Amino acid sequence: MPTVMIMTKKFAEVSRDPLTTLEQAGFTVVEKDYDRVQPSQEDEVCRAIQGADAIIVTAMFPATRKVIGSSDRLRMIAIRSAGFEGADLKAATDHGVVVTCNPGANAESVADMTIGLMLSVSKQIAKKDREMRKGLYPRGGGSEDLFRKTVGIIGLGNIGKRVAKRLQGFEAEVIANDIVEYPDFQEQYNIPYYSKEELLRKADFVTLHVPLDDSTRGMIDEGRLRLMKKTAFLINTARGPIVDEKALYKALHEGWIAGAGLDVFETEPPVFRDHILLENVVSTPHSAGLSNHATYAMAMETVRKVITFFQGKVPDNVLNRDVLEKLKLEA
Repeated sequence: MPTVMIMTKKFAEVSRDPLTTLEQAGFTVVEKDYDRVQPSQEDEVCRAIQGADAIIVTAMFPATRKVIGSSDRLRMIAIRSAGFEGADLKAATDHGVVVTCNPGANAESVADMTIGLMLSVSKQIAKKDREMRKGLYPRGGGSEDLFRKTVGIIGLGNIGKRVAKRLQGFEAEVIANDIVEYPDFQEQYNIPYYSKEELLRKADFVTLHVPLDDSTRGMIDEGRLRLMKKTAFLINTARGPIVDEKALYKALHEGWIAGAGLDVFETEPPVFRDHILLENVVSTPHSAGLSNHATYAMAMETVRKVITFFQGKVPDNVLNRDVLEKLKLEA
């Protein structure tokens, strides 16, 4: 009987259905709490996963070569979310371990939060709420509208498309930058492509929806922040290291840009906090994709992948498909 070890206590926080589904399918389920593992805990993680045939993890879980190689029994790493930064896919392939993730499973939730952050920071909702709680009554101006503004989307994938659709209701001019083209979608929603530099110069709001890899790490640096309008807002619900946080602090503190809405940070929880404390910043704790609906959907989709794999079939969204050559699975 395969043992599935769930490494985050938040996996079933909305419903126990995912765990019940696994148990009814014949799996032994073990729950652990390694939601925010630090590099120094690598040896502890190696010990913790002994006895697991599959582990269910978050995108940030350190599935390093050492961790993967520490168990002769491990056959699957199922990542609950869309990202997979913590997984060493080459090491997993070398050890015959299948790695899956769930692209798009929480896209609607992240798109909602993106619009929410745009409105919160530009309309000064969070700032005015803090002032009201202090007994003030800040009726003065200073806020900006999203209505009919130019919004630059960097990354027009699962989430970027959903943000673009939502912006139609604001009659916004949507422009985009991506390494992939979506001609049908772009034509339907009248979305031209620009270079990153052109987009940054033109947009009133810039929202990031790209994965974290070597090409995007530090992509929004001091030079690119200086290209933005002084009245523009930066929104990041993707990954923290895409933005140089020290440069962003300078941009916000010195008025290169008007404000920022941030759900993600270079280190989580944040170590560098100067920018978060500024009045023109709205921040949330990497929770954009964790609505009740999204959390449930991601958990159930992860469970389906685990069950499919241990039935001897290929699950959807295998990240290291090279490993399939080593395994005899039905496509």
